[in-house]
Amino acid sequence: MLAAVMMAALFTGCSSGGAEGAVTEKEEAKETAETAMEAVSNAASDAKGEFEIALLPTDMSATFAAWLAQELQIAVKQYPNMTLTILDSKNTLSTQLANLENCVTQGYDYIILHPLEPDAEADLVDQYVQDGTPILMVNQSDGGSQYASNVDCDPIEQGSIVAEVAAQKIPQNGKVVILLGPSGNSHSIGRREGFQKTLFDARPDIEILDEQIGDWEKSKGMNFMEDWLQAYDQIDAVVSMNDAMALGALEAAKDAKRAENMTFYGVDGLADAVLSIKDGGLTATCVQNAKVMAETTFGIIDKVLSGKEEFEKTLIEGQLIDEKNVDEWIKIHTENGQIK
Repeated sequence: MLAAVMMAALFTGCSSGGAEGAVTEKEEAKETAETAMEAVSNAASDAKGEFEIALLPTDMSATFAAWLAQELQIAVKQYPNMTLTILDSKNTLSTQLANLENCVTQGYDYIILHPLEPDAEADLVDQYVQDGTPILMVNQSDGGSQYASNVDCDPIEQGSIVAEVAAQKIPQNGKVVILLGPSGNSHSIGRREGFQKTLFDARPDIEILDEQIGDWEKSKGMNFMEDWLQAYDQIDAVVSMNDAMALGALEAAKDAKRAENMTFYGVDGLADAVLSIKDGGLTATCVQNAKVMAETTFGIIDKVLSGKEEFEKTLIEGQLIDEKNVDEWIKIHTENGQIK
């Protein structure tokens, strides 16, 4: 039985910047990942399952990846015939591909892949599946894979859910700036499409001042916002494809004492975003629920390993978080350890 659990101990986080006196995002991500590491370590020493499952996350220093890993470790406990090992990709495609190859070579019974570049990995994934190692791609598109299972949250729907709120709150002839995820990332592209259809197409009076690639990073969201605040006298809203970049932009606006007349929109529904909504910072976000994603993932794995089906592809629903239901999500994130 494979028992080693490999994770990154060096957390780079999405940002090295933040408000003075506040816990940095890097520290928050580290605490989140350490919680996941503790859960994984305990389970690895206690469980002696028949099936060995490998999880290859994108980057355990990223808050959502750490939350997803934690929820997967909780979900696997419902299946005493399974054990879970985590091998961090450290946000490096070559590392993820090497880990994937090693897991196949070492004979893991199932691999959960949180792909860095699904389009680039799909053909290799299909080859491994056809050679006998079932794989599920989670929290990203399947990149066109014909044989891998897939559990994702529709990014177009996520963007549209938040865009409905933005369409109501942004003033007539409002001016907005946009923060995008990594170039080519399916979630960033899909969320941007959702915002386009539900917000910008529906409200042609809104002017897009600029949009930039922030790579999901809080620090880049902050830096771009600092530049925009210098360049534009009027900014009514920040539309971001994830929470971290929106929070960075919010900090920059607060530092410039211009946040009061702006609204800020993100996607992910992470703990720091929920707390910001409660404090009157972020306006709205859409949660891609890692708990539901993890439970769905192991439900599929159980069916595949028991021979009930070869693979399954499914989308979980996104859910709006705003001032109306933020207390519910503070409770959820407190119970799952994301808020301490």
